[in-house]
Amino acid sequence: MKHTAKCPKCDAIISSIKFEVVDIAEHGQNIALGGLYLCPGCNTVLGVGLHPEVFVSDIVERLKA
Repeated sequence: MKHTAKCPKCDAIISSIKFEVVDIAEHGQNIALGGLYLCPGCNTVLGVGLHPEVFVSDIVERLKA
């Protein structure tokens, strides 16, 4: 498969994405876990979102508490 998407900062062809889990906060209170989608070449943030597995696990843990 030919990849043609490019990083907007470094112009590297994006054939894979780095993902890092981060806290999502509102008014200084952590409310969920999310993730950063990063360029593997320069670490530019390409997007932010919820990781379904982390999000579901977080809900289950909050319900147990």
